[in-house]
Amino acid sequence: MKTLVNGASFSRGPGSWPYHLKTVDQTKLVNLAQAGAGNTYIHESTTSELYTRSYDLVIIGWTGITRIDFRVSDIDMFSKSSYTSLNSYKWNDWAEKIIDPLNDQDYVQKDWVFGCGHINTDKTITNTGLFKGIYQYLNLQDFAYQFLIKVLGLQNTLKQMNIPYLFTMHNFENDKSELQKHTELYNSVDWNKVYLEYSLDQIMLDNNWYEADGLHPSVEAHKLHALLLDRYLNE
Repeated sequence: MKTLVNGASFSRGPGSWPYHLKTVDQTKLVNLAQAGAGNTYIHESTTSELYTRSYDLVIIGWTGITRIDFRVSDIDMFSKSSYTSLNSYKWNDWAEKIIDPLNDQDYVQKDWVFGCGHINTDKTITNTGLFKGIYQYLNLQDFAYQFLIKVLGLQNTLKQMNIPYLFTMHNFENDKSELQKHTELYNSVDWNKVYLEYSLDQIMLDNNWYEADGLHPSVEAHKLHALLLDRYLNE
């Protein structure tokens, strides 16, 4: 079974949850998740990949709803920034990781710039003004609307292509009230295909399972998350 995974930094790395899934053939796992990625990258790169290669299962780790990212015509303008897919794809999950016939990072679109939320102070990005003003003119309800549109877009693509899938959502409980304000969109999400019972960020918080950076889940958190996703997929 060939599986496609996409998401942000919570979904990549040698100890991350995709590589602990028992229901997934690890030799046929393609992981396009990139550190710093936002939901536009996740939505568009997943859709593009689905029309390029065939998959039997798709698992998406949607990230924070306020993240903004763009595909740009000249990624070299941002060559000094770590907040690009050109930079992130080079961080192979482990040195010898290969899928047949290529490493899956070769499938990553190399021309994305990741805003990574309003906390990003990367000088290469701020000096270009690429994201300047966006957070001034958009509020949380606007971001909630845009997020739901992306979720529904990918959901409907997967259903139309008849590909089984599972979504997870970062920080869902904090954003739920804003998402529910868009009643028609919210109710159109197939919530049976969204795992919400015990999220990775909640596992990390409840058990104090953090990496050394204090921001990302430890291997223990990823293992538990994978175990719960396995159970959900089997059910």
